[in-house]
Amino acid sequence: MKIAFFVSSVGDTDLAKATISKLIEQHSPESILVIPLTTTAVDRIKDLKGAPISVISIEVIAKQAGLLTNEQISEQEAEAVKVFLQENHIEHVYIGVPSNNNVIPYQIATRLTIPFTVAYEYMFKPEKHSLWKHVGELASKENGHFAVPLDSAIRDIKELNGDANVHVVGHLSLDRVQEVSSDVVKTRNILSVDAEQELVIVSGTTQPTEVDKQFLNALLGELSTGKYPSIQLRMGVHPGVKDLDDYLQTLLKTCEMYPSTKDQFKIIINSQIAGKLKQPLVDSPFIIRADVSGPDAAQAADKITQAVPGALLNEAALKGKPSYFHDKSLKPYLPRSWFSGNISAFFTEKPQSPHSKDELGLTDTAPSLLSKLMSK
Repeated sequence: MKIAFFVSSVGDTDLAKATISKLIEQHSPESILVIPLTTTAVDRIKDLKGAPISVISIEVIAKQAGLLTNEQISEQEAEAVKVFLQENHIEHVYIGVPSNNNVIPYQIATRLTIPFTVAYEYMFKPEKHSLWKHVGELASKENGHFAVPLDSAIRDIKELNGDANVHVVGHLSLDRVQEVSSDVVKTRNILSVDAEQELVIVSGTTQPTEVDKQFLNALLGELSTGKYPSIQLRMGVHPGVKDLDDYLQTLLKTCEMYPSTKDQFKIIINSQIAGKLKQPLVDSPFIIRADVSGPDAAQAADKITQAVPGALLNEAALKGKPSYFHDKSLKPYLPRSWFSGNISAFFTEKPQSPHSKDELGLTDTAPSLLSKLMSK
């Protein structure tokens, strides 16, 4: 079997990589083509090597420069992609849902006559996402399938087309609950958090910068009351942020409005993020340079919070760690009762009993379930 993977965001790219590993383990694919549609995806797949994997540039396929910086392609370019897949005898296509308004994946999918699977791995419904404008058309194609994380996500697809072919496959964040923890003590030391202090990880997003700005403003406003002297907040920057310089500048300006929090709040800048900055990083009491990844920081955290209910937050909620997302207009796919109701409750909340994947009706890992779906 020959399978092509179109990848865009961090989430759908990581799911694709894990699924590819599972497919190779099962000896099912004759060849695998991986086509990154964004610079984020290009960076994320640098470790994909060896048969039967081939990484191909979308620019080469569509024969036009600059596609990786665009959010749509022409009809001629979309047709060129379709012809390329036909010439390479591709039998199934993975379409990753991007984390922004990039519509290239949907332009490609609507032209396909071979089976394709749209991997929708959001753990909440992003109301303004471009996906919802295309679900109806994609679901009307007999060769189209949707892979979603949980039963609660099925309704969002079916509301737009009741005949949509939707399959629940779980999510990598839910699978990670079973993984062995990193060196928690070492991570906390690197982040300058004492043993008697509570570590709260603030997980950054790839939402418009204003979303994280408003969230940070609310967090620091509550922290500045002085009610929580034992709490230490460390904010991770999502590797998929488009304009890191503008993003950091915006966050630091918000921090400067709350000078009393400088000893309790820091933005983590690791070497990966620092390497993407176009301007030299300014000195600030609100920055800590530390080579700590988001997952490792989350493992070491006592509590996790995010503007939206993203991957690390859902992983923490499944573990029973106090978890809070700020935008209450969003619908999480995990039970809402697993999350704190407001910031002050979150800061004082104690751990709950861990939850299990059985409660969610999941029988296997996301890569296993998705690889079975794509091998049919």
